[in-house]
This record gives sequence, C-alpha cells and structure tokens, in this order.
Amino acid sequence: MRLLISCVDNGSIKEILCNVGTDTSLQTALQPFHVAPHLAEGLKNHINKLWMISENEVILARNSGVVELVKISKHARGDEALQTDTQGEIKDEKDLSNVLPKFDISKFEIVSSVSNLLNDAKLELLSKKSVKRTKLVDEFVTLCPTKKDPLNSTFVAATKSGLLHVIEKGRDGKLKKLTSLEVKAPLEFLQLYDLEDAHDNRILFAYGGEENLVKLVEMKSDFKSMKQIWEAKNVKNDRLDMRVPVWPMALKFLEPSPGVTDKDKLNYQFSTITRWSHLIKYSTQHGRKPFAQIDLLPNREPLSQMEIFDTDGKSITSPLGNLQSKTFDDLNVITADYKRNVFKFDGNGKMLGKIGRGDITGTSTYNHVHNGKYLLQGGLDRYVRVFDIKTNKMLVKAYVSSRINCIIMLDDVDIEMPLSPSAKAAKEKQKRKIAEVEDDADDLWNKLKEKAGTSKDNKKSKN
Repeated sequence: MRLLISCVDNGSIKEILCNVGTDTSLQTALQPFHVAPHLAEGLKNHINKLWMISENEVILARNSGVVELVKISKHARGDEALQTDTQGEIKDEKDLSNVLPKFDISKFEIVSSVSNLLNDAKLELLSKKSVKRTKLVDEFVTLCPTKKDPLNSTFVAATKSGLLHVIEKGRDGKLKKLTSLEVKAPLEFLQLYDLEDAHDNRILFAYGGEENLVKLVEMKSDFKSMKQIWEAKNVKNDRLDMRVPVWPMALKFLEPSPGVTDKDKLNYQFSTITRWSHLIKYSTQHGRKPFAQIDLLPNREPLSQMEIFDTDGKSITSPLGNLQSKTFDDLNVITADYKRNVFKFDGNGKMLGKIGRGDITGTSTYNHVHNGKYLLQGGLDRYVRVFDIKTNKMLVKAYVSSRINCIIMLDDVDIEMPLSPSAKAAKEKQKRKIAEVEDDADDLWNKLKEKAGTSKDNKKSKN
C-alpha cells in the first residue's frame, strides 16, 4: 500500500509504504517499510490541496498561493546490507529481521508552477462579521479537473476569498493560468458537477460558505465568463422565530430527478452538510428552499466535511466525488466534528456508527473515501489511518509527526515479504495441500456426474 500525505507542520509530502496490519503505536505490530518527506517548504507554505493527475504526476496547491506541477519517478530502494544469495533467498534465518522486501521508492520534482493566486485583503472585512474568533486567512478550498477530462489538462483552483483560477497544463508540460474569475466570498467549498448529463459546452459548479447560501453557476467552455443560474433560499425561522444561520460546509450532487414536473425549471439535485450539523437536501424542481433539513446531532455540534459511501461496498461516486444515483435513498455520508469523532449517517439522518472510536484522539481534518473501499483519515493527532469502509476495521495506522490535511492512496497492493527457507517450504506445502484437496473434489464431482449419467442411461434402456 502506497500513500502520499500532505504534512502541515513542515509543508512536505510524505510517502509511506506499508501493508495491511501496520500500526506504529505498537512496537510488536508491523511497521511501515518506507517513510520519507519530500518538497518540504515550511509551515507557511504547506499544501492545502492535492490532485493526482496520473501515476507519474501530481498537482498541488500551497498555502503561499502557489500551484505546482510535480513529476514523480520511481526507483529501486538501495540496500547494500541485504543478506541474500544470487537467487534472492535468505542465507541465515537469524538475519531475517534485518531484511526488507524489495520495493520502489518515489522521487518528486517540481517541473512548473503558477504563483500569486491568494488574496488575504478580500477577507479583512468578512473577518469582522464572522463568528469565528480568529482572523480569516485565504487558502485553497478546491483543486480539481474542470470536467471528466481523460487528459486532466485543465484545473480549477478556488480560494476562500472567492477567486476562481483556471489553470492549464500545456503540451510542453508547463502550467499556465488561463483566467481568474470571482464569486461571492467566503467559500468553504466549490463542487464541480460531473454526472451523466454534464453539458459539453459549459461547466457547472456549486459553492457556498459562511452566510453565503448555495449558488449554482455555469461557466463557458472557453473559461472567459460565467453566470449564476440558481441560488438557494434559507429555511424558515425556527420555533422561536429566530433566523437560522447559513453556513454550508460541503456539497455533493446527485443525478437529475427522474420525475420532472416543470420543464421550465432546472433539474439538479444535491445535498449539503452545514456547520450547524444539518443534512440538507435540495431539488431545483422543488424550488429554492430545501425540501428536507435533518438535525444530525442533538446539540448542534459543528461539522466540517462530507464524503459519500455505499453500504454494499460498491463505488457509487463520480471522479469528482458526486453521487451516481437519482434518489436520496442511496445517500450515505461520512462527516466529522471538531472534537475527535468521525460519523456515518444514512440519508435520513440515522447514525450508522462512528469510525475509529476510541483510537482517534484529535480533530479529523481530512476524510476521503477511496474507490468505494477505504476511508483515508488524518488530523491533529498526527496519525494517518486507513479503514475498511464496510466494516469500519482499521487496516493501517502510521505516525507521521505532523498535522495532516490531505491523503492520496496510490495503490492498495501489499508488498511481498521475504521468506526464510523454512517458511517458504511451509508455504509451498500449504499450496500443494490446497491443490490436492481441489483435485480430490474434482475427481469426486466427475464420479458423481458419471454415476448420474449411467443411472439415466439405465432408465432409458428400461423404458
């Protein structure tokens, strides 16, 4: 299993190679084979967002307002101390504890960058109005391809201050800023639409934030202009006739509703998680107000993230993380509070459980469902964890000595461990045993079929 982790404290990417069962909190457990930092640029230049373009390239956005294109090359790990013979077998079983398996490690090289993409000045006035106790600082909230582009050559980098930069990776392999547009700030998210009926000649996205209601915007394919096509309305006042505060934290689109009643209205469906622990469902066919608002936590504890998962272990998310379903019945979400809890809810607000209960000790700043199978989790307790999304079982736990804000799983293949001669012989013996059992089963099955065929022939001859 190969992971890339964005570390806040030193502004680096760490590569971790490990197998299922790795746990650095236990000395007796399996430990990572390789942990190494790369491209460290310090706390002020830490990475906000990562996006894997291919197995050889990654694009990243730093807190200093720089977007970088990074080339990844792999080479064999050099280790002169391996006590092996010419056939790769261990000479002495006593040396087995000192031998590491063979694997490749990565080298990272910045090949191109674009800078000056943040603007703290735009947030100064908003800081005075915010309920947060700290000053708002500009940062990247989204970095992803503009659409389902197999070449992944054009990216959107959106900032908290409402700046929307379109960046292209040219044929020469260099990054170039095509345009910069602006939407209403502040932003907590900008979510692009990439489901089945995405329009070829325009790009649709949704955004929102503190006292910034969800808005749908269409951008032309030349990236030169955009227009707002829809804006949500707030829910009605609460039972004390007090205005409900607005603060969407994350959004996921669904496919269009199959029951279109008004062809003159837009047909989009989406759901949001709010800071005030609401799960809100929207359908533009229904109107501008949400048709459902569900209280997830009784005391309105703040929530921060939203990931989609499937209880059957199937991948139902699009490449950009939207729900490939026309019904909210298939909606299951993972979210996190600002304490140490990671929750699983169904679409009706029923809690399905907590992930990492009793093990996670700090705020979970990053959660991502990978390939419908794994939950990648990291946060302030400086551990990266990998969970089985279906069973909630922790598969990997590795200490990285830094706060975590982004994780990418490059592959989930276990590294083959070197075997001593006796262990190798035992493994071969087990394989032979399994093969013999399978052969016996095949022989028995063939005899039963022959016997059944003979009895049928006897019956036909009697008739």
